[in-house]
Amino acid sequence: MEFRQLGYFIHLAGTGSVSQSAKVLGLSQPSLSRQIQQLEENLQVELFERHHRPMALTDAGEFLYRHIKQPLHELEQAMALTRRFGDGRQNRLIIGSVVSVLYGLLPEVISQLRQDIDGKHPDFDIKVIEMSFEQQVTALKSGEIDVGFGRFVCHDPLIHQTFLRHEPFVLAVPKWHPLAQKHEAISLSDLANDTLILYHKTPNPHVSLTESDPLLQLFEQTQTQPKNHIRVRDIQVALAMVAASEGFTIVPDSLKTVRTEQICYLSLAHEFTSPMYINTLAHNPIPHLAALHGAILSVYERHHIQAPVPFTEDH
Repeated sequence: MEFRQLGYFIHLAGTGSVSQSAKVLGLSQPSLSRQIQQLEENLQVELFERHHRPMALTDAGEFLYRHIKQPLHELEQAMALTRRFGDGRQNRLIIGSVVSVLYGLLPEVISQLRQDIDGKHPDFDIKVIEMSFEQQVTALKSGEIDVGFGRFVCHDPLIHQTFLRHEPFVLAVPKWHPLAQKHEAISLSDLANDTLILYHKTPNPHVSLTESDPLLQLFEQTQTQPKNHIRVRDIQVALAMVAASEGFTIVPDSLKTVRTEQICYLSLAHEFTSPMYINTLAHNPIPHLAALHGAILSVYERHHIQAPVPFTEDH
């Protein structure tokens, strides 16, 4: 029995089509069929009911599928991560980050990290990739990135999160908006007749819109709701829509330098904040992670930001 045959079996069980799986796997249909037949011969059972269209698993096939799908996936991840020890990744740190964190202190952290490491590891390289939280989870598991910076809590047991800090939310309104002339903090009730621009990913269909969208949750906490809301694909588009006078939005404080010619950023009366996390693969040692923690501590100290407790315990 070969390891790859189990992978072919998992893929074919998912599609139920030899032609479709063969195309994705880069095999001819006869070659894929032969690999599956060899697996069945080694196990001395039939795994597929071939007269079904799409192909269906036998009871033995169902049993094998249930028991090897997750372990096989984890083994593939472990192999991908192990290969990094031989491909130069020990001298490289690949970081994935959501857009809102890139607008904040992350560039300064990376600059500090380069300064801290260059003397000890002159060949050290840092690469930053903009990606959503969902993309980070996938990239961490595949080994595409080493570390992710995001704002959502992750419930995946394979992902380890370290809390960094709470960043204040600010209100973004067009420069012509009447509230732009106010000097005191703004209450969300003052915006009840305006259009809220949402920018988070389409919410979970199994829960209500209010429960799944962070901005609508802020309104829920103050027992008010905006009269209208629209949804755009990301935070940059949301701010462009504010600049075009299509409504208002609420963003982390680090974005208040964006489009300042057309947008006025105002403090909110309620102390709403956006959490920030470092995401890594659980039980996976990351080269230079301690150095990254040290760079974050240095930058936070310069900006008088309270240091994350796990970092202070490490240093």
